[in-house]
Amino acid sequence: MKSETQIQNAIRVALSEIGIVRRNNVGVYLTRNGTPIAIGIPGEPDLTLFTKTGETIFIEIKTPTGRQSGKQKHFQKVVESYGFRYLIMRSVEDANKLISEVKHE
Repeated sequence: MKSETQIQNAIRVALSEIGIVRRNNVGVYLTRNGTPIAIGIPGEPDLTLFTKTGETIFIEIKTPTGRQSGKQKHFQKVVESYGFRYLIMRSVEDANKLISEVKHE
């Protein structure tokens, strides 16, 4: 089975055909001197896609058996309440479905 990182990399390449793909980093990281810095929004999905048609789509990458965390579910609920799309992708085939959809808009 492919890792989430392998799936994500393949999806990023595929989606670049229809827009700009931004990789979101979330967590606490240490600077060179050891100072912790919080980056991102808790629950923020792995990718944000800005399509050539002007749509912004939030995309969470999961393995075939992966599950969303509570924070990810909350983030999804909030952005969908604002009218944005939020997708969970588990394969390049999922990305290809979106590509076909966007190309036909």
